[in-house]
Amino acid sequence: METIIDNPNKTNGKVIAGIIIIIIGGLLLIDQFDLFYIPEWLYSWPMWIIGYGLYMGGKYNFRKPVWIWMIIIGVACLLTDNIDNADRIVWPVAIIGTGAWMVMKHNKRSDAQYKDSNYTHV
Repeated sequence: METIIDNPNKTNGKVIAGIIIIIIGGLLLIDQFDLFYIPEWLYSWPMWIIGYGLYMGGKYNFRKPVWIWMIIIGVACLLTDNIDNADRIVWPVAIIGTGAWMVMKHNKRSDAQYKDSNYTHV
């Protein structure tokens, strides 16, 4: 079994997820002691979605795209909750971005299929 000490270049997803959980717990503890002012939006439900996205990213070494979607949804909800009339811009941009991502992702697969095939262009 290889540890992080044996190979410092290899990061373990569980370690990153643990660090994120420690940071969240530390912020909650600091808020209870009233050591300094922490804005209310930091403890809102969109921030929990963003935190969960970071946790999922750390858990899987940021290889699965679910963490990106959680963070994007959390940021979009955070913007619409805290900025007046932001929903007029945020959600159309999010839909356009999703469509663009789907098109770009689709083109990468089709390019890889053509490169792997024995087809030669004449």
